[in-house]
Amino acid sequence: MLYMKDLLELSRFRFLSLLADPSSYVVNWALTWHTLLFQPKHDVSFTQANVFLHYMMKFQLFLEDLPTLESLKRLRPDLYIDILTCRSCEDQLEDFMHLFMCKKRRVKLQQILNSYLRHLTIKIAEAGDNANRDFSLQIDRIVSLPCWSFSSSNWSSYSLVRGCLPSAFLDV
Repeated sequence: MLYMKDLLELSRFRFLSLLADPSSYVVNWALTWHTLLFQPKHDVSFTQANVFLHYMMKFQLFLEDLPTLESLKRLRPDLYIDILTCRSCEDQLEDFMHLFMCKKRRVKLQQILNSYLRHLTIKIAEAGDNANRDFSLQIDRIVSLPCWSFSSSNWSSYSLVRGCLPSAFLDV
């Protein structure tokens, strides 16, 4: 638990304190770590390299370690000049947060979130059918979470994309 406290004090997790209503999006750290460490079984079309890249990408997202233009400027100032901005909107610096909040990418990111939500609700409904139970209330609760819409003031969607999963996911 001590290490978790140290981890959360890092500036890259500052966004957690910005959640508008922390009670509606409580990060479940046990679920988050389980998901980060989970390695599903893949069919033969997946190579070990693909599995490793997927695993690495999850941690890069979680730890804000994707190569953004701003991080590349710091690493290689000889290659990347200071005045370079986001290639999509061309008016903001491309740091990690801007990857998700860029106005030119927002529609695509919203489509990805909607697709994930559809997949999640279908799987929950299938599990309910298999168990002869009605999970519609749990599905409604998950659908009503604020994390399913991107905006510059909605930090819960940013939390979800980063891999910080809400406790409400366990209520199902």
